[in-house]
Amino acid sequence: MERGNHNINNIENNDITQILNIIKSACRTISYVIKMSNNISLSKSKNKTNVSGDVINKIDDIANEILIYELKHCPLIKNIASEEEKYIISTNYNNGKYLVCFDPLDGSSNIDINITTGTIFTIFKYDNDRDDKINDGNNIVASGYSLYSGSTQLIICDNNKVSQYQLIDYTFQLINDNIKIPIKGNFYSINDSLSEKWTDKRYTTLINEFKEDCYSTRWVGSLVADAHRTLIKGGFFAYPENTSNKEGKIRLLYEAYPFAHIFKIAGGKSSNGLIDNVLNIPFPKNIHQKTTIILSSPEEYNKFINTN
Repeated sequence: MERGNHNINNIENNDITQILNIIKSACRTISYVIKMSNNISLSKSKNKTNVSGDVINKIDDIANEILIYELKHCPLIKNIASEEEKYIISTNYNNGKYLVCFDPLDGSSNIDINITTGTIFTIFKYDNDRDDKINDGNNIVASGYSLYSGSTQLIICDNNKVSQYQLIDYTFQLINDNIKIPIKGNFYSINDSLSEKWTDKRYTTLINEFKEDCYSTRWVGSLVADAHRTLIKGGFFAYPENTSNKEGKIRLLYEAYPFAHIFKIAGGKSSNGLIDNVLNIPFPKNIHQKTTIILSSPEEYNKFINTN
């Protein structure tokens, strides 16, 4: 029995490695396009918006096409979901065991000013005992994100470990084998300009406490940049609901779930303000469902849950 389970685990690990290698290849290509192209041209609007109402830029379309092209030819993958596509895309492989979801270029509105952008992704394994259903974020077998900035880096969370790679000579080389978030940080990351619109006033109280405790504030407005800083340096990141975005603004499937998975394995916390672990939020019927999000070190999260 143990040997059988061992064999099953080896097969699954090989599957995940194969899919991750495809994603690595796509991220290398996207990085090359950004590095070798006119960033102002890449920021040009396509005069259309995605389902979430975000303006689609030229680079959004390019990154989306690269990822879909690379992934749809993998026999392991049954379905693909992208921020830029209205519905789930079915591949030609009905026997595939996996769903791959992604935001092809998070923070693309910053591309013209050369601020960090990135690709966010997550791999779900279908539960064959439940008619190929996915229950929630706990069906994730791997997740991660790339960062396109001064260097191109890749964070991969699989096998209960968070690893950091850097693109050097067109190869992703391991630079940190086991990231753990600090228990406490010195930064909070939140869009203070919306504070008057926050519907949950706990955030106002908490931010005032952070200021009294001499925390520094950092805000890029790119999820990959703000969440990555929080993962590496610790602290508190949040995008609360407000009167304009009553359900929050972060997409559950391909933004909140993957970061919740990464933070959990790295020893951090995630929440939507009500549920302590974003992974426990039921799988959305609408692939573009939005949510509020908190990503945090343990100490800052304890401050939040004890805030009235």
